[in-house]
Amino acid sequence: MTAKIEINSFSSSTTSNHRLLGSTRLNIAFLCFFGCAIIYSLRSNLSFAIVCMVKDDGGGENKTKIYGCNNYNNEKEIIAQRQRRELLNNIKINEISESSLNNTNFQEFNNVGAADIIIGEFDWSKQLQGQILGAFFFGYLTSQMLGGILAGRFGAKIVLFVAVLASSLISIISPGMARFNVAIFISIRALLGFTQGVIFPAMHSLLSGWAPPMERGILTGLSYAGAQVGNMLVMPLSGLLCRHGFDGGWPSIFYLFGAIGLFWCLFWFLIGADSPQKHKTIKENEKEYILESLGKNKENNSPIEIKRRPIPLYSILTSKPVWAIFVGHFAGDWGSYTMALGIPSFLNDVLGLQLTSMGIVSALPYLAYFAFINIGGHFADKLQQKGVFSTLNCRRLAMLIAFGGQALMLVAIGYCECHQHNLVILLLILSTGISGFQYAGFVVNYMDICPELSGFVLGIGNTLSCLAGLLSPIIMGWLTPNGSKEEWLLVFYVTAFILVVGALIFSFFASAEVQEWAKEDFNYSSNDA
Repeated sequence: MTAKIEINSFSSSTTSNHRLLGSTRLNIAFLCFFGCAIIYSLRSNLSFAIVCMVKDDGGGENKTKIYGCNNYNNEKEIIAQRQRRELLNNIKINEISESSLNNTNFQEFNNVGAADIIIGEFDWSKQLQGQILGAFFFGYLTSQMLGGILAGRFGAKIVLFVAVLASSLISIISPGMARFNVAIFISIRALLGFTQGVIFPAMHSLLSGWAPPMERGILTGLSYAGAQVGNMLVMPLSGLLCRHGFDGGWPSIFYLFGAIGLFWCLFWFLIGADSPQKHKTIKENEKEYILESLGKNKENNSPIEIKRRPIPLYSILTSKPVWAIFVGHFAGDWGSYTMALGIPSFLNDVLGLQLTSMGIVSALPYLAYFAFINIGGHFADKLQQKGVFSTLNCRRLAMLIAFGGQALMLVAIGYCECHQHNLVILLLILSTGISGFQYAGFVVNYMDICPELSGFVLGIGNTLSCLAGLLSPIIMGWLTPNGSKEEWLLVFYVTAFILVVGALIFSFFASAEVQEWAKEDFNYSSNDA
């Protein structure tokens, strides 16, 4: 209790003397921000590129169905879609020449929207496409805990450098591997998942040594908000490169984002640092401020050495506050994966939006998410600094706003009428955006309860939450066989239930105190040995 008072009094008396704007710790957060943007673009680029890579399959019973709303019956568009597919099947890509551009069939094909269709080069079935897209997560699941361990052994800087470098190189060679052999392509997608699995635990370990307790919300939120920027950039750039890129269009998506990743590695190698003690240009007063706020001193200046002590795995796995975070983490990822995978399908099934406009609309929730992450972090930190709420109550409030708000808006979407397109889109944007408050909740709470072990514990939480990424699309597909409005309402109810339960369990069992097993002088039991 005494330590808590000392930290709070220190923070309140010194924060004003060490402004965040222009500080080295803010520069580190910005580097992490751009790093997150890059790794998410490298992760999600295939989701958009595959549309250009694969040949049109010529239809299927679901492609000509009327959209989910029962009173939506745009027969003209359905007929036009059927004509485009039929004409496309009669035109082989190697037969399109300058002379054929003037023939009757091609003129008719263009009149019904040929400009919106890109002829792919791979004959991949839907099942094979699913295996290719899912390969990332199988690799991602296997390396989460490894990220925290490696960061503790070698430092987060080198782990992040190697992981992003490897991810960038994998992206650059992906087009060649896809053309050479699909099995190899699937393998390198799994390898991409493995390399990226270490990134967030390592980054969490890094931030735990850079972010003072009263600035954790804003610095952590800013760092991870880059992921949403990465998603936003991939959408429009992928569509543009598919049509106008080199080497057939779609390969340039992988080349571009891979090259950007290599540039980030250069900047990170030159500017990044594991801790304030290892940064070459940080001002002495800022270094002292960060270390003292974290309860360290210049003599005890190696967080890596602290992390080399044995990991109390039994104590971690039997800790109620840890499981409160894990449940919140799982619920948050369930909501995120459902929204990320479901928004395009919902807009198509229920609203009947065209693909060209769907990409633009689908990007708006990520913009809102980015904004709310930063607003939530700033809001939570200010409430703490001014003594309005304790750290724990700030975390609880953030989770209740994030998950409760998202759940309410999702259910509201299900009751909107089919003609209320603008209202549905607005609610989708807000429901995704408000969930960004979770970054001031369970995400930062890892650092609250186990600052020195936060990377490792986050790795466990990320591993468990990856199950949401595997299960949510399966459940969503099972609940929406016809894509009707009523079926999507059920999806939203299930998601809302998981979100509310996650927020409540977190609120009841979470803690903001450093746990005994996370302290340097912890007396290990035989179970932890």
